[in-house]
Amino acid sequence: MILFFFLSVANSYADTTNLKSTETTHIKKTSLTEKILKKTGVSYFSFFNGPGLKSELNGVTPNQLGKPDDDGVSFFNLVSFKFKTSENISIDLQNRFEVFLNNGVGSDQFSAFRWESPRIGFSGNLIKKENWGISGAINSDFPHFLPSPLTGFTARERKVVFNPGMFGSLSITPKNSRWSFFGVLAPRYFFYADRSAAEPQMRRGGMRGENKPEVVLAVLPTLNRHLTDKTAISLGATLDYRKQVLSSWNPLSASLATNGDSRSWRLLAVPLTLGVTHEFNSKLKIYPYLQAFPIAAQRVNASNGEKASLAQTASLGMWIYGTLF
Repeated sequence: MILFFFLSVANSYADTTNLKSTETTHIKKTSLTEKILKKTGVSYFSFFNGPGLKSELNGVTPNQLGKPDDDGVSFFNLVSFKFKTSENISIDLQNRFEVFLNNGVGSDQFSAFRWESPRIGFSGNLIKKENWGISGAINSDFPHFLPSPLTGFTARERKVVFNPGMFGSLSITPKNSRWSFFGVLAPRYFFYADRSAAEPQMRRGGMRGENKPEVVLAVLPTLNRHLTDKTAISLGATLDYRKQVLSSWNPLSASLATNGDSRSWRLLAVPLTLGVTHEFNSKLKIYPYLQAFPIAAQRVNASNGEKASLAQTASLGMWIYGTLF
């Protein structure tokens, strides 16, 4: 009987010790996980380049000339991995790749997956005020001569050596208002090893190597009218003013023709988008829209004078973006 009593006490003590050991291990694991999550982060932004509305273009996304903008309907994806070096600044590795849902132009060298050059830099909240802020990454592609996956298709085809710039956002949310503003900010400067090199897709879209950008001043603004806290009607555009490789250094000399031989800076064709923005949570926000190019002068091919109709430039698209942690 006495032996049984001592064995029971010993078992109870062992169980209590094991429980405390398990709890300690769990606390240590939780603490380590929390530390990792505090130091790291993952965000993404996906551009769905959807089909044209004209039947002959429903396999591709048309540009302002009614020509294929690329090989087919696709998702262009940016996935950023961040490691915090301070409260507001992180080292940022932005991975970029495109997934094609179809071979819209019947290309013999079609690939459903296209890896683009990653970008390395710093990211964070650059300006943070009560009702507005600017956040994003200041970065550059890895150069074209590095092996994959450190370089990618467009950088390799265009011979990109270095292209410092920014991919960020400006958010304005006035108090007690149903209106808000969100804009993607994308200025960039390009250095090339070969200033005439270009990928086949660019040439097929009515351009040549010298029409590729050297300086880009771009913003993608959306004006939002909120129906609820999570849903808004959104009107957007792409404003992209750039010096092409063949352009002079006079930014006051401007042209609406994206292609051609003009030495002017170019206002890239301006699409208007109309759709609905919905925020499910911080991890998932979507903006499906209808897009077209309304400026008639930008629908004229500078090489042959042919003009695309508004309907030939219309397509469907969507932004999908969020912060995973």
